[in-house]
Amino acid sequence: MLYDVIVVGAGPAGSTAARLLAQRGASVLLLDRARFPRDKPCGGGVTIRAAAYLDLDLSPVIERTVYGARFFLGLGPAFDRWYRQPWTYMTQRCRLDSFLAEAACEAGSDFHDGEAVRAVEVEDGQVTLRSRGGAYRARTLIAADGANGISGRSGGLRPQFEEAVALEGNLPFSPSVPAEWRELIALDLGGWTGGYGWVFPKGDHLNLGVGVWKYAALTLRPKLADLCRRYGFDAAKLENLRGHHLPMRVPGTPVARGPLLAVGDAAGLIDPLTGEGIHMAFLSARLAADAIMAYLAGEATDLSPYQRAVERRLQPELTASRKLQELFHYAPPLYVALLRHSQRFWYAFCQLIRGETTYQGLLRKVGPLRPLLVYSAGLAQRRRVSKHARLR
Repeated sequence: MLYDVIVVGAGPAGSTAARLLAQRGASVLLLDRARFPRDKPCGGGVTIRAAAYLDLDLSPVIERTVYGARFFLGLGPAFDRWYRQPWTYMTQRCRLDSFLAEAACEAGSDFHDGEAVRAVEVEDGQVTLRSRGGAYRARTLIAADGANGISGRSGGLRPQFEEAVALEGNLPFSPSVPAEWRELIALDLGGWTGGYGWVFPKGDHLNLGVGVWKYAALTLRPKLADLCRRYGFDAAKLENLRGHHLPMRVPGTPVARGPLLAVGDAAGLIDPLTGEGIHMAFLSARLAADAIMAYLAGEATDLSPYQRAVERRLQPELTASRKLQELFHYAPPLYVALLRHSQRFWYAFCQLIRGETTYQGLLRKVGPLRPLLVYSAGLAQRRRVSKHARLR
């Protein structure tokens, strides 16, 4: 059988793309190397902004609804901030991904789980994918198998990334865990090299983690232990401890080549400031479905319209987020103080998470100060890169 589309990876980006394409009449094969349900390292937060791009009711897999956060600066004194409307949902990837894959199947996609890809070949404008289950042919292929996936690379698509890394574990609820943690997230800011620490409540456990730039990866375990101690938890009781990469796309690098394209983490579409990828996973899946349907209809000769759509619609936001990330980590006490004492700054933060404003919109709001902020972000980045070079 010749499929219209093969999608490799049944995470948020892959399953969403498969569902949208099948709904529009394309024949779709969705593959994942793991047996479902399966879990993945991820904080599991689905922001209101992300959920708005999904067009599915997530209530069956939502375990907590978050209205605010407890903030720390370098594991120091804490303060709480609340918002009048929810700004993120908490779920688990084992449940979320299964829910999205089932939706793709209901739309008409064929789903093969437990089937790892071995090679991808492109010849005469068609794709041949070889896996443990055999060989499959398609007119197009979507690489949605994450930062370490082989489908895009095997097919000649090699996006370039800057990389952060994270380490996380789960702490089961017990009488020793204060009840307040069941309804509160925590964010520790300023004490991490390019990242932050977190505590996210789920249905039956807390997810604790830390993220940093890759060059500081050796600090992850001691930093996670420090995080646990600060919150009064025993790091030795963490379960399912695991690390993962957070790929951030270098602007201008390829996300489409011939009949192949990459979405979500496989394309490096991670928000630099927050480390969140589900929002861009859903949005890139929509852009990918549009480009593939145009290609299948003969309205485009290849999938380059997807590349242009990413550059036009996604990359400006990622670039603005990257500038804000550099600014924050250049002087974290200033921004944490603003979060604590400025209602306007807090509302702007919540509106970002909810999708009521954008990173570009936030930069525009500062008006004549924007050139200074952009210059300062560049200065902060140069200093960070120089420090990194000395540490290597």
